[in-house]
Amino acid sequence: MITPRLKCIAEHTNGKIVADIGTDHAYIPIYLIENNLAEHVIASDIKKGPIDIAKSNVEKHNLTDKIETRLGGGLSVLKVGEIDTIIIAGMGGQLISEIINTDKEIAKKCSLVIQPMNAQYELRKYLIENNFKIVNEDIAVEGFKVYNVMNVQSGNQEKFQNDIEYHIPKYLIGHKYFKNLYDKKHREFSKVIKGLKNSNDVDEKKLNLYKYWLKELEKYEG
Repeated sequence: MITPRLKCIAEHTNGKIVADIGTDHAYIPIYLIENNLAEHVIASDIKKGPIDIAKSNVEKHNLTDKIETRLGGGLSVLKVGEIDTIIIAGMGGQLISEIINTDKEIAKKCSLVIQPMNAQYELRKYLIENNFKIVNEDIAVEGFKVYNVMNVQSGNQEKFQNDIEYHIPKYLIGHKYFKNLYDKKHREFSKVIKGLKNSNDVDEKKLNLYKYWLKELEKYEG
Protein backbone atom coordinates (compact mmCIF):
# COMPACT_ATOMS: atom_id res chain seq x y z
CA MET A 1 0.00 0.00 0.00
CA ILE A 2 2.75 2.47 0.93
CA THR A 3 5.15 3.18 -1.93
CA PRO A 4 8.68 4.63 -1.56
CA ARG A 5 7.34 8.05 -2.59
CA LEU A 6 4.53 8.02 -0.05
CA LYS A 7 6.78 6.63 2.69
CA CYS A 8 9.32 9.40 2.09
CA ILE A 9 6.55 12.01 2.39
CA ALA A 10 5.23 10.44 5.59
CA GLU A 11 8.66 10.18 7.19
CA HIS A 12 9.25 13.88 6.55
CA THR A 13 6.01 14.73 8.33
CA ASN A 14 6.48 15.89 11.89
CA GLY A 15 3.31 17.21 13.47
CA LYS A 16 0.51 16.30 15.86
CA ILE A 17 -2.41 17.52 13.76
CA VAL A 18 -1.76 17.00 10.06
CA ALA A 19 -3.74 17.82 6.91
CA ASP A 20 -3.18 15.74 3.77
CA ILE A 21 -4.40 17.83 0.83
CA GLY A 22 -5.38 15.73 -2.19
CA THR A 23 -5.30 12.59 -0.07
CA ASP A 24 -6.59 10.28 -2.81
CA HIS A 25 -6.89 6.90 -1.02
CA ALA A 26 -5.75 8.18 2.43
CA TYR A 27 -2.67 5.95 2.36
CA ILE A 28 -0.45 8.62 3.94
CA PRO A 29 -2.90 9.47 6.79
CA ILE A 30 -3.28 5.77 7.62
CA TYR A 31 0.50 5.29 7.62
CA LEU A 32 1.01 8.36 9.82
CA ILE A 33 -1.44 7.17 12.46
CA GLU A 34 -0.39 3.51 12.44
CA ASN A 35 3.27 4.48 12.83
CA ASN A 36 2.65 7.10 15.53
CA LEU A 37 3.83 9.94 13.29
CA ALA A 38 0.70 12.00 13.94
CA GLU A 39 -2.13 12.11 16.49
CA HIS A 40 -4.89 13.22 14.13
CA VAL A 41 -5.12 13.71 10.37
CA ILE A 42 -7.54 15.62 8.17
CA ALA A 43 -7.64 13.90 4.77
CA SER A 44 -9.11 16.08 2.03
CA ASP A 45 -9.71 15.84 -1.69
CA ILE A 46 -11.49 17.99 -4.25
CA LYS A 47 -13.22 14.95 -5.78
CA LYS A 48 -15.96 12.88 -4.15
CA GLY A 49 -14.71 9.57 -5.61
CA PRO A 50 -11.32 9.64 -3.85
CA ILE A 51 -12.94 10.84 -0.61
CA ASP A 52 -15.37 7.90 -0.68
CA ILE A 53 -12.43 5.52 -1.19
CA ALA A 54 -10.47 7.30 1.55
CA LYS A 55 -13.41 6.93 3.97
CA SER A 56 -13.67 3.23 3.15
CA ASN A 57 -9.95 2.66 3.74
CA VAL A 58 -10.02 4.57 7.02
CA GLU A 59 -12.97 2.48 8.19
CA LYS A 60 -11.20 -0.76 7.22
CA HIS A 61 -8.28 0.24 9.45
CA ASN A 62 -10.62 1.25 12.32
CA LEU A 63 -9.20 4.78 12.35
CA THR A 64 -12.34 6.91 12.02
CA ASP A 65 -11.57 8.48 15.41
CA LYS A 66 -8.10 9.51 14.22
CA ILE A 67 -8.63 10.41 10.56
CA GLU A 68 -11.28 12.85 9.39
CA THR A 69 -12.16 13.18 5.69
CA ARG A 70 -13.23 16.46 4.13
CA LEU A 71 -14.44 17.21 0.60
CA GLY A 72 -13.06 20.44 -0.86
CA GLY A 73 -10.30 22.10 -2.82
CA GLY A 74 -6.91 23.16 -1.52
CA LEU A 75 -6.61 24.66 1.95
CA SER A 76 -10.22 25.92 1.91
CA VAL A 77 -11.17 22.84 3.99
CA LEU A 78 -9.01 24.11 6.87
CA LYS A 79 -9.33 26.81 9.51
CA VAL A 80 -6.42 28.98 10.62
CA GLY A 81 -4.66 27.33 13.55
CA GLU A 82 -6.47 23.97 13.59
CA ILE A 83 -3.49 22.03 12.21
CA ASP A 84 0.28 22.34 12.52
CA THR A 85 1.44 20.47 9.41
CA ILE A 86 0.16 20.38 5.83
CA ILE A 87 1.05 17.79 3.20
CA ILE A 88 0.56 18.83 -0.43
CA ALA A 89 1.78 16.00 -2.64
CA GLY A 90 1.20 14.20 -5.91
CA MET A 91 0.26 17.24 -7.98
CA GLY A 92 2.00 19.75 -10.22
CA GLY A 93 4.31 22.38 -8.79
CA GLN A 94 2.32 25.27 -10.22
CA LEU A 95 -0.91 23.93 -8.73
CA ILE A 96 0.83 23.59 -5.36
CA SER A 97 1.92 27.23 -5.64
CA GLU A 98 -1.67 28.27 -6.39
CA ILE A 99 -3.02 26.28 -3.44
CA ILE A 100 -0.56 27.91 -1.04
CA ASN A 101 -1.10 31.37 -2.51
CA THR A 102 -4.88 31.17 -2.25
CA ASP A 103 -4.74 30.53 1.52
CA LYS A 104 -1.34 31.92 2.41
CA GLU A 105 -2.41 32.85 5.95
CA ILE A 106 -3.08 29.20 6.76
CA ALA A 107 0.09 27.99 5.02
CA LYS A 108 2.32 30.51 6.81
CA LYS A 109 1.30 29.17 10.22
CA CYS A 110 2.14 25.55 9.41
CA SER A 111 5.02 23.33 8.46
CA LEU A 112 4.60 22.21 4.86
CA VAL A 113 5.58 18.88 3.33
CA ILE A 114 5.55 19.34 -0.44
CA GLN A 115 6.06 16.79 -3.21
CA PRO A 116 5.61 18.24 -6.71
CA MET A 117 5.21 15.95 -9.71
CA ASN A 118 6.60 18.60 -12.07
CA ALA A 119 7.45 22.33 -12.30
CA GLN A 120 9.91 22.14 -9.40
CA TYR A 121 11.68 25.16 -10.90
CA GLU A 122 8.56 27.34 -10.75
CA LEU A 123 7.63 26.04 -7.29
CA ARG A 124 11.00 26.81 -5.72
CA LYS A 125 10.91 30.29 -7.26
CA TYR A 126 7.42 30.89 -5.89
CA LEU A 127 8.35 29.72 -2.39
CA ILE A 128 11.51 31.83 -2.09
CA GLU A 129 9.88 34.92 -3.61
CA ASN A 130 6.92 34.65 -1.20
CA ASN A 131 8.82 34.35 2.08
CA PHE A 132 8.90 30.60 2.44
CA LYS A 133 12.11 28.68 3.00
CA ILE A 134 13.04 25.14 2.09
CA VAL A 135 14.53 23.79 5.33
CA ASN A 136 15.11 20.25 4.07
CA GLU A 137 14.81 18.33 0.82
CA ASP A 138 14.92 14.64 0.04
CA ILE A 139 14.72 12.46 -3.07
CA ALA A 140 12.54 9.37 -3.48
CA VAL A 141 12.89 6.87 -6.33
CA GLU A 142 10.38 4.38 -7.72
CA GLY A 143 11.79 2.54 -10.72
CA PHE A 144 12.59 5.20 -13.32
CA LYS A 145 10.55 7.85 -11.50
CA VAL A 146 12.32 10.41 -9.30
CA TYR A 147 10.56 12.66 -6.80
CA ASN A 148 11.56 15.68 -4.68
CA VAL A 149 10.15 15.92 -1.16
CA MET A 150 10.53 19.33 0.52
CA ASN A 151 10.07 20.51 4.08
CA VAL A 152 9.00 24.15 3.89
CA GLN A 153 8.11 26.79 6.46
CA SER A 154 7.51 30.50 6.68
CA GLY A 155 10.72 32.53 6.61
CA ASN A 156 13.24 34.24 4.41
CA GLN A 157 15.57 32.28 2.16
CA GLU A 158 18.23 33.83 -0.02
CA LYS A 159 17.70 33.42 -3.73
CA PHE A 160 19.84 30.76 -5.39
CA GLN A 161 23.00 32.16 -6.93
CA ASN A 162 22.55 30.22 -10.17
CA ASP A 163 19.24 29.78 -12.00
CA ILE A 164 19.90 26.04 -12.50
CA GLU A 165 19.54 25.55 -8.74
CA TYR A 166 15.81 26.19 -8.98
CA HIS A 167 15.76 22.98 -11.03
CA ILE A 168 18.26 21.00 -8.97
CA PRO A 169 19.75 22.68 -5.88
CA LYS A 170 23.43 22.12 -5.11
CA TYR A 171 22.57 21.04 -1.57
CA LEU A 172 21.28 17.77 -3.06
CA ILE A 173 24.75 16.85 -4.36
CA GLY A 174 25.90 13.90 -2.28
CA HIS A 175 22.40 12.47 -1.84
CA LYS A 176 22.33 8.74 -2.61
CA TYR A 177 19.77 9.40 -5.36
CA PHE A 178 21.38 12.55 -6.75
CA LYS A 179 22.53 10.74 -9.92
CA ASN A 180 18.93 9.61 -10.53
CA LEU A 181 17.74 13.21 -10.26
CA TYR A 182 20.61 14.48 -12.41
CA ASP A 183 19.85 11.94 -15.14
CA LYS A 184 16.15 12.82 -15.03
CA LYS A 185 16.83 16.54 -15.53
CA HIS A 186 19.42 15.82 -18.22
CA ARG A 187 16.91 13.74 -20.17
CA GLU A 188 14.25 16.40 -19.69
CA PHE A 189 16.43 19.26 -20.96
CA SER A 190 17.82 17.22 -23.85
CA LYS A 191 14.31 16.19 -24.97
CA VAL A 192 13.07 19.79 -24.95
CA ILE A 193 16.13 20.99 -26.87
CA LYS A 194 15.71 18.26 -29.49
CA GLY A 195 12.01 19.09 -29.85
CA LEU A 196 12.69 22.80 -30.25
CA LYS A 197 15.42 22.20 -32.84
CA ASN A 198 13.05 20.04 -34.88
CA SER A 199 10.25 22.61 -34.72
CA ASN A 200 9.21 24.41 -37.90
CA ASP A 201 9.06 27.68 -35.97
CA VAL A 202 11.96 27.56 -33.52
CA ASP A 203 11.56 29.51 -30.28
CA GLU A 204 15.16 30.73 -30.10
CA LYS A 205 14.75 32.32 -26.67
CA LYS A 206 13.43 29.10 -25.13
CA LEU A 207 16.01 27.01 -26.97
CA ASN A 208 18.88 29.15 -25.69
CA LEU A 209 17.48 29.00 -22.15
CA TYR A 210 17.37 25.20 -22.16
CA LYS A 211 20.83 25.02 -23.71
CA TYR A 212 22.09 27.25 -20.89
CA TRP A 213 20.41 25.08 -18.24
CA LEU A 214 21.87 21.92 -19.78
CA LYS A 215 25.35 23.43 -19.82
CA GLU A 216 25.03 24.53 -16.18
CA LEU A 217 23.62 21.15 -15.19
CA GLU A 218 26.57 19.32 -16.76
CA LYS A 219 28.93 21.28 -14.50
CA TYR A 220 27.54 19.17 -11.64
CA GLU A 221 29.31 16.15 -13.13
CA GLY A 222 32.66 17.87 -12.77
